Amino acid sequence: MSRNKKTILSAVIVLFLITVVLGARIRKPLATKRTEAATTTSRQSAALATTKHGPVQVVRFTLYDAGIYPRQARVEKGLVAVTIEDFSGGTSGLVVQRLNGNTRQSVGTVQRIQNHWRGREEIQLEPGSYELFMADRPNNRAQLVAEP
Repeated sequence: MSRNKKTILSAVIVLFLITVVLGARIRKPLATKRTEAATTTSRQSAALATTKHGPVQVVRFTLYDAGIYPRQARVEKGLVAVTIEDFSGGTSGLVVQRLNGNTRQSVGTVQRIQNHWRGREEIQLEPGSYELFMADRPNNRAQLVAEP
């Protein structure tokens, strides 16, 4: 075999080995990512299986610098999806508190989805009166009444 043929053959073998090694390193992280994604999906499925499902009422509030619209909303007791649309320039969320005489009990917070104007939270409401306010503007308030 001539010297040129040996050099070319050696170069081809080296390139082949580099390709095999790099291919194995690239495929391994992809397999790991797929396994992690499958694990995350199964955890989410398990979480959904344990949550209560059934009829859900939806009530929507729009947040402005000057206040919350509507000022008052009525729903029936049970699972309620509180949705927000934020036109206030960004808020830390909408706090939902149950009114019991002079005391207030926090029952949930509706956060905006990151990099979006909207947010949603499902909250189990018992009959009674609830006050909603913007976390960073506590004077902006609305009322939610859950009827029996």
